[in-house]
Amino acid sequence: MSGMIDTYRGYVSLQECDEMGHMNIQHYIAKGSDSSFNLRVALGHGALTQAETGLGYVALEHHIRFHRELRASDLVVIRAGVVEVRDKTLRIYQEMREALDGTLAATFVVDTGCLDLATRRLAPWPEHVRAAAQNLQTELPAEALPRSIPREAVERDVSLARADELGMVETNRSVVNTWECDTNNHMNARFFMARFSDAQGHMWAHAGLGRHEQAARGLATATVEMRLVYFRELRAGETLFVRTGILPGEGRTIRYRHWLFSGDTGEPACAAEGAGLLFDKASRKAVPLPETVRARLET
Repeated sequence: MSGMIDTYRGYVSLQECDEMGHMNIQHYIAKGSDSSFNLRVALGHGALTQAETGLGYVALEHHIRFHRELRASDLVVIRAGVVEVRDKTLRIYQEMREALDGTLAATFVVDTGCLDLATRRLAPWPEHVRAAAQNLQTELPAEALPRSIPREAVERDVSLARADELGMVETNRSVVNTWECDTNNHMNARFFMARFSDAQGHMWAHAGLGRHEQAARGLATATVEMRLVYFRELRAGETLFVRTGILPGEGRTIRYRHWLFSGDTGEPACAAEGAGLLFDKASRKAVPLPETVRARLET
């Protein structure tokens, strides 16, 4: 695609893989985050420039489609470009592929804002960034368009009262560690996804199909699409918790929502909706959810 440049080249390490035998979803975002830092340099807005201007950046929304599994030792490349340039925001497209055979592994559409690091508010992009972005413009391919989770699917009316009303259960409670924060002095997007990954283990256990039960049946789970909307930053030392609920699914797919709150204030920090499925670990093929599990998930 015209306008796209190489922004990441790496490798799937064993420690990035989970008990399902594939790279955990948080590491897709981690590699996407590394890619975005390299894209920022191409835009003239890298870390050194950031220190001079006092302008950083903040993720506002992620839409991710997972097209194939990545396993330990797979080689990974990412190319990125700019889909849309606005006064204070950019829409970025990132395309992750397995380096040897070129197979599409994931697509990312990221809305990112120019962040004034003093006021913590959005600010206009510098003119040189806007000019550079024009030279990196590209179009979204069909593979990056929403399949199960359009933008309007993510609920914005997020509150603890609303979570209680929907019967959402707590699936994670933790704290923002210093090492989870990046040069923008807030928790990197990777670690929002890490909390949701941990939450999904509790979600499946709540449905009577925890990790030990999955292993006994030779089953595993996979996320195929996810959308995250960020409401506020989280800083080092701040506590947080996640509430999770299940949405009606179709066929072999289940839909779920995770809402992440600041434990210090109770304010919502992120809302995510995902689509996932169950698969046979030997054949790596999707299988239907057991009826007892589906019934429990949807109660």
